[in-house]
Amino acid sequence: MKTTYRGHEIDVHRDMCLGGWQMLYYSIFRLSDGFECVSGFEDSAETVRDKIKQFKERIDRELAEDDPWWEQEGKA
Repeated sequence: MKTTYRGHEIDVHRDMCLGGWQMLYYSIFRLSDGFECVSGFEDSAETVRDKIKQFKERIDRELAEDDPWWEQEGKA
């Protein structure tokens, strides 16, 4: 399931992994420049909708930070 939220595209879906069981795959991309904020997968029973809700909360927290998604960290 894909959705957009506050300038970000959230994609969360279940799919079969190479081992033959269902995994939860997810990503967040910033729409303005295509920056990949988060991506990964997990073997969990969590629902797609619950994960999307978590990511919306994460986006809110990141946007409230001075350095969202740690872009400037480590740059001189």
